[in-house]
Amino acid sequence: MSVRHRPNNSVEVASLRSAGLRQAALAYAPHVKRYVSLEAHMKLAIALVLFLAASVSACANPLNRATSDNYAETCAVAESNGRLEVAEEACYRALVNVDWGNLGSELKSERLYNLGRIKRQLAKFSEAEQLFRESLSIEEKLSGASGVKVGRRLVELSVSLAAQDKWLEGVQFLDQLLPIADQFSGRERAYTAMVLAQYSKHLKSTNEVATAERFEAKASALR
Repeated sequence: MSVRHRPNNSVEVASLRSAGLRQAALAYAPHVKRYVSLEAHMKLAIALVLFLAASVSACANPLNRATSDNYAETCAVAESNGRLEVAEEACYRALVNVDWGNLGSELKSERLYNLGRIKRQLAKFSEAEQLFRESLSIEEKLSGASGVKVGRRLVELSVSLAAQDKWLEGVQFLDQLLPIADQFSGRERAYTAMVLAQYSKHLKSTNEVATAERFEAKASALR
């Protein structure tokens, strides 16, 4: 009678080892393939979710645009009526909706500038300065260093600096303004002439005669 022997575990292990790592890996290939496939699908799903989230966040939101425009209009009306505190709040809300809705650099520069003007009229000169600096930085990238919009921001920034007794800081921005100022007309031109004249007067008192005369000459040309 033949006797069936149990498989010798040590023999099986030895056989597996003798087959080498390559054969052992191949023996488990179906399981590995299923694991890799699942992992790949998970990675693909995560990447898709991240891509969609980035796409949505990068798109301008029309609701925020409408909200920003409404607040900007409220700001303008309040300013014309002399209600500067109301204008300040409305202009601020117009600005933050630009960021929330990813409405772009051009609109952000405009909203920063408008809020800065309100802050300047409320004598919040330090806050106005920061708003004008940020708006100027954006505008220089958008329209170059010689555009009218850049010029407006240079004027307002120099006024906010002078109001904080930072005249010398303001001088550099007025120097940058000089070749742009001829593009102004009407009230902007008159306002710019007044700012240049005030700087000239102050600079004469501090013996900065050459710069004072340069600003006075430009102020006269703009009148």
